[in-house]
Amino acid sequence: MNTYFLTALLVILVSIGSKAQDTLSFSLKEAQEYAIQHNYQNQNALKDIEIAKKKVWETTAIGLPQVDAQGQIQRFIDIPTQVALANAFNPAAPEGEFTTFQFGLNYNNSVGVQASQLLFDGSYIVGLQAAKTYKNLSIHSQIKTEIELKEAVSQSYYTVLATIENANVLSQSLDAAERILKETKALYNEGLTEEQNVDQLELNVNALKTSLGIAEGQRDFAKKLLNLQLGIDINIPTKLTENLYLLVENEMVSIQKQEFNKENHIDFQLVTTNMQLSQLNLRKEKYTFLPSLSAFFSHQQQNYSNKFDVFNGGRWFPTTIVGATLRVPILSSGSRLSKVAQAKIEVEKMENTSKEVEQTLKYQSELAASNFDTAKETYENQKDNLDLAKKIYDKTVKKYNEGLASSLELTQAQNQLLNAEGSFIKSTLDLLNAKATWDKSYGQK
Repeated sequence: MNTYFLTALLVILVSIGSKAQDTLSFSLKEAQEYAIQHNYQNQNALKDIEIAKKKVWETTAIGLPQVDAQGQIQRFIDIPTQVALANAFNPAAPEGEFTTFQFGLNYNNSVGVQASQLLFDGSYIVGLQAAKTYKNLSIHSQIKTEIELKEAVSQSYYTVLATIENANVLSQSLDAAERILKETKALYNEGLTEEQNVDQLELNVNALKTSLGIAEGQRDFAKKLLNLQLGIDINIPTKLTENLYLLVENEMVSIQKQEFNKENHIDFQLVTTNMQLSQLNLRKEKYTFLPSLSAFFSHQQQNYSNKFDVFNGGRWFPTTIVGATLRVPILSSGSRLSKVAQAKIEVEKMENTSKEVEQTLKYQSELAASNFDTAKETYENQKDNLDLAKKIYDKTVKKYNEGLASSLELTQAQNQLLNAEGSFIKSTLDLLNAKATWDKSYGQK
């Protein structure tokens, strides 16, 4: 029985541990879609849209009927005392003599309801339009966040693949260097080579071990950054299903040059929306010169008594009022005019900003296309250089094995190959990032 219990407990613990360490797998597209759903900043941007929708209703409700109810119970500890000339009540009283009396009852209670309806207010009309425009601004901001998020995830994804490839290259180079070192030590023990060759190869192996440790650290932290952008715990293990070099081939096939259109760019849409808000603010300030009109209805029941009989049939006296309130602005000593002038200046500033953004976006699009062309050319050159470095290294290894090359020459050839491989990996990463930036420059989802 004890053996059965321990076995069952072990199975449960292993099961829990395996679930806690489940590895998440992502293609590039899957990573982008996952980030859109779970990234912290994008989640907040979506919540901003919900807040803006509630703000529209909050503003709309201002122009709808408003109803309030009120109840009040008053118990006069001291009934107010009035003072008057005594001869007003007693003609025989001396001239100038005063008398005091209390006017009122111990309890003065009331309940009532009041309703109001806004009939016309220019500021309310503009405020409603501004709330809807603000909602559009929140939507555009969320789209911009999503576009930037997709680019950031792409670049982090590429970086992880590049660091993995770099660590693999260094690991393979270390294996090759250790194998050659082992063979060289055997030759040295047989007296067939010099100690200097062994020392040179050991130095190279140590350098490769250091480089590999650094590369593995870069790889691990690149994965943590990707996790952060995906919106998951940075220590959860993830697996990327794409291949760095196949991604390059796929991206090159999918290239589609587009005509830059400012109207389709999310940044220009944001500026346009801000321009609309500035124009609405100007209109609001102008409407402050117009009158406002509202209607109201009020009904109140009041109870007066020397005893508390609110809940047991006391006598109530009704008061009902219906009316309208017209507010006409006459003089503000230039305050309203000053606000209108400020709003006009803000509109002019937004017009300048709109022109600047348009030119900036055009420049960024052209620059992104140019950087992509440069990155592509560099990638092709580094690919050729890598082929040459591999060719030189293979020949040097062959010559070393035949005793026609020294360990120093072999180390130099291997370092040259490593540099070429590192440069090629970097050029691949730069090309993919340039493509992602180029896509982003169009400002579309």
